[in-house]
Amino acid sequence: MFFNRRTPQSAARPTGRLRLGTAAVAVLGLGVLTACGGGSGCSSEAPDSTTIKDLVVDVLAEPDSLDPFYRNTAEAQRYYRLVYSSLLQWNEDGTLAPDLAAELPEVSKDRLTWTVKLREGVTFHDGSALTAADVVHTIEQAKDPENGAVWLAAMSYVESATAQGDDTVVLKLSEPYAYLDGKLAMLPIISDEDDYKPNATYATTGNGSGPYALASLKRGDALTLERNEDYYGEPMKFETITFKVVPEDASRIARLTNGDSHIVPDLPTDQVELVTKRNANAVTVESNVSRLFAYPSMKADRPTSNTDFRLAIAYAVDRQRIVDQVYSGAGRPNSTYLTYGTLHHDEDLGLAFGAEPDLAKAKEHLAASGVELDRKFNIIAVNDPQVTSAATILQSNLKDLGIESTVESQDVAGFYANLVSGDYDLILFDAPASTSTGFAPDYVNGGLNSQAANNFAKFADAEMDDLLDVALTAQGEEAQAEAWRAVQQRDVETQGNIQLVVSQSSQAWSKQLVGYEPSALLWLNTLRDVT
Repeated sequence: MFFNRRTPQSAARPTGRLRLGTAAVAVLGLGVLTACGGGSGCSSEAPDSTTIKDLVVDVLAEPDSLDPFYRNTAEAQRYYRLVYSSLLQWNEDGTLAPDLAAELPEVSKDRLTWTVKLREGVTFHDGSALTAADVVHTIEQAKDPENGAVWLAAMSYVESATAQGDDTVVLKLSEPYAYLDGKLAMLPIISDEDDYKPNATYATTGNGSGPYALASLKRGDALTLERNEDYYGEPMKFETITFKVVPEDASRIARLTNGDSHIVPDLPTDQVELVTKRNANAVTVESNVSRLFAYPSMKADRPTSNTDFRLAIAYAVDRQRIVDQVYSGAGRPNSTYLTYGTLHHDEDLGLAFGAEPDLAKAKEHLAASGVELDRKFNIIAVNDPQVTSAATILQSNLKDLGIESTVESQDVAGFYANLVSGDYDLILFDAPASTSTGFAPDYVNGGLNSQAANNFAKFADAEMDDLLDVALTAQGEEAQAEAWRAVQQRDVETQGNIQLVVSQSSQAWSKQLVGYEPSALLWLNTLRDVT
C-alpha cells in the first residue's frame, strides 16, 4: 500500500505496549506487498535454499565503523545485529522475547527496579564467557557521555546497573522510563575484557556473541561474516554472509538476476517491476519507513540557528514533488520527527507544513528572522542518488524564496566532522525510521534532547527537553499520547531537524532463497527463519 497524499492513511495505534508502531502497522509481521503475487513463492520451481551456503548481500555502502556503539545506520545494523546479541530480541510481530536474558525482566511495582536473569553457557567470539559483569560494563560504557554512544539516550534513565553473581543484573532507574524493555532489545552487549574506546576498539574488529563472527573486512569492497558454531541459539542457515559494496543500482540488479548475489536491501522503489520481470522477487516493505530530513546547523553564525529561518525553509519545501519525483509516489509529506506510523504520531501535526510550498508563510518567517545572506546557502546531501535529487528540489524551492544555494554530495565520513562542529548550513540525510519506530516513540529524544549524544545538530530547547522528559516517563496510553502530541507541537514550532518526507523502502531477493521474506525491521532479522 503506497502512501497517497489525497487520502492519507491514519496511523494505526496498537493497543499493546510491545507492538511495532511502524507505517501501515495494521499489516504486522512481514508487512510487505509483493510485486509478483507470492513473495518468495512466486516460482514453485525455485531451487532449494539449501544450495546457498555463502549468502551475498549487495549494499550501497559499507559501515564507516564496525563499532556497535558508533552508528545506528542501516548498513551498520545489518552487520552488528548478526555479530552482537542483546538482552531481549524483537520478533517480527512486534513482540519482545528473551535473547541473552533467560526470561523477560522482572519489574518492580513502581517500575524503578528491573531484574534480568541471564541464560547460561553464552560465550563471546573470543571464547570468553558472557556474564552479568559484561552487561554492567556495556551499560556503563553506553551511559558515559565521553563515549558519545548512539545508545546514550536509551540508557539515560538507568541510574545504576549491578551484577548479582554471574547470571543476574539489577537495573535501578531514576524515573519509571516507559520504554526500557524495547531499549534492552537494541543495546548490543560487549565484553568487559575489551578496553572500550569509541570508534577504536571495534572500529575494524568485532567480539560479540551473535550467530556470526567477523571474518574479513576489505574496505570499499566487502565485509564477510562466518557462522559462529558456538552460538547459543538455533544455528543460522548460511556458512558465510558477505556484504558486497555495489553502489550502482543497475549493477546490483544485474548481479542479483545473474545469480551473483541473493539480496538487494536498498532497491529503488521504481525498480521493483523491472526486477520481477527479470525473474527475481521484489517488494515494497510497507513497515520500513525512512525519514528524509535536514540537519540545520545551530552554530551562532549560521542562518539556520535562527528558528524563523528554519521555519521559512520548512514552509518553502515542495514535499509532494519530492514524493512524486524522487520516491515514485511511495512516500508522503512529513513535518515532525515523530514519524508517520509511529505509536502516538499525530496525523494533523505530521502534515503541519502541508504537501506543497506555502511561500507566503515562508516569506513571513524569513522576514521575521532578519537574516540577510551575503553568500550562497550551502546544502550538503548524503551520498545517495535519491537524497541528492531531493536536495536539488529543495534548492529550487529556496530560489523561489529568494535564497540562492549550492548542492554537494558527500559520504557520512566526509561531512561528519562538519556536522559535529556546526560548520555547515544544511545537511540532508535519509534515516530508516524503523530503527526506532518499531520499538517506541522515544527515538525522538535522541535527536531533539539537548543532552543526547546523537543530537548531531546540537539543537537545544529547554521546553522541548521538559516535554520529552514527561513523554518518556508518562504511564498509560492516554497520558503518553497527550505527552507525545505536545512534543510534536513543539517540534512544529522549532524544527530542530527540518522534516521533509517519509518514504517506503523496497527490497529484492533471489528466487533461489526459498523461505526468505524481507524483515519488518531495519536489519536482516528474517534470515533466522530461512531453513
